[in-house]
Amino acid sequence: MDDDIQIDSDEDLFRNPVYYEPAGRNLDLDRADLGIPHGEELLQVLLSMRGRVPVEKRGLICPDCRNLRGRRVPMYLVQRDGVWLASHYRKPGEKPISHESDEHLARKERVAKDSEDHGFSADIESPAADGHARLDVRINGANGIILGYEPQLSPETSGRMRSREGFRRRGGIRSVWDFADPDHMGIGTVPYVRTPNLPASVIRVQRNPIAVQDGNFVLEEGQCNQNGPLIRCPEKPYDPENPTDAGYCGRWHCVLVPAHLSSTHTGEGALTLTRFIVEAAAGERIPFQRGGHHGWLPARQWQRYLETNGIAPDDTERRPAVRQGDRRDRCTEDRPASEARSEPKQRRGSRAFVLETRPTESETVMVPVDASGQPIPLCRFGCGLPASLPGPEGLPEHYSCRRKQHP
Repeated sequence: MDDDIQIDSDEDLFRNPVYYEPAGRNLDLDRADLGIPHGEELLQVLLSMRGRVPVEKRGLICPDCRNLRGRRVPMYLVQRDGVWLASHYRKPGEKPISHESDEHLARKERVAKDSEDHGFSADIESPAADGHARLDVRINGANGIILGYEPQLSPETSGRMRSREGFRRRGGIRSVWDFADPDHMGIGTVPYVRTPNLPASVIRVQRNPIAVQDGNFVLEEGQCNQNGPLIRCPEKPYDPENPTDAGYCGRWHCVLVPAHLSSTHTGEGALTLTRFIVEAAAGERIPFQRGGHHGWLPARQWQRYLETNGIAPDDTERRPAVRQGDRRDRCTEDRPASEARSEPKQRRGSRAFVLETRPTESETVMVPVDASGQPIPLCRFGCGLPASLPGPEGLPEHYSCRRKQHP
């Protein structure tokens, strides 16, 4: 290989589209004939140019850089695991060519500027200390906290997200992955927030608030009844046949719940991305992992969380792998995933986690009984309170509960 080429690492290699100027068409590197007549001979010709013909004169260029940005960026061929890949040419010491979407760039610029306006220095495209990861935005927080802001607008597999997060965590980075797609495979797989899918022109205006729609959790605890702080029993499965049923079990729960689904959420004074980043950099928000699901928790509730959950062990070491994504559509970071690296899509919606459940003192000390000494059954509508009178169906119920269910 030529001495004046900066070879991309395995983590930076993609199946980029490649255009061959003499033929006036893209090459299909998955085919032995490259998708053109006499393609087998052409591949040998291109390989024979190594060390003899400058990369700029071999006729291989990036079609997206030419069509979308009016730039002629030469490309060269490399082989990994028997697969031919086209990589953008750059000289030793040069940074990889950035082909990020305008929305991706706008998010990085906005977060970096907001962080600096609040007293935390920030650098865009900063390498991690161990050199295994490149942070979209590195924020130097309080008390030695290094926060990495990573907007992820393109589809990615959950395994790949875990691998990328592992590099950052082992480098001492607290990552904030920002997703716009509510069904992205990374939601819950890594410490995340979810924000609206906004155009770059809106994101760049600092007075425009960017709402945090998910990823922010709170602790709620109390007795599970209609007068308690819990909206519904966290251990009772949701019944799609009766969506208004908010059954209660009467026990005491400590629950980790998404803030927008909590009993205290009113919609007013909503958490913004700027406030979240600043508080995370200040150590006022802590990342957690519960049952394989990641999120963020206010620092004032962290100690209570540790008492019931403990600290999750680090993931096992993962080897970096060549990205096998199909990069023929666009060479931007934000592109559809290929069949080669996509996983069956699942809805990644927010969910609550029960940290602790125990009987209440009233349950263990005193059980309501009727005049004959028999226990009084609980209301059939799930309010968690005893009901001594049967309803029309012969089951115990409260008149007020029936009116709520059957107005």
